[in-house]
Amino acid sequence: MEENFSFSEDAKRELHRIACYFEYLEKGDQFFNDFIRQLNLLKQFPYSFQVRYKDVRIVALENYPYSLHYRVIKGHIYIVHVLNQSQDY
Repeated sequence: MEENFSFSEDAKRELHRIACYFEYLEKGDQFFNDFIRQLNLLKQFPYSFQVRYKDVRIVALENYPYSLHYRVIKGHIYIVHVLNQSQDY
């Protein structure tokens, strides 16, 4: 199955930093389950969330205070950032 999403270099770094933090807390599996669940939702319904800034849409994780900032370009989901909801960008 072809994936219809990709991650910016910033998003990859942010996700790695978040993963290290939750692995340290021994909650890495729970975090990634939440992350994958929201990623699957985006794959099914990429236009479900409103545009918030610069053509970027935001979807929050269900159980962790993080959100995926993404763009949809010709049906392709491009994850721009994975940010803590307390962060400003």
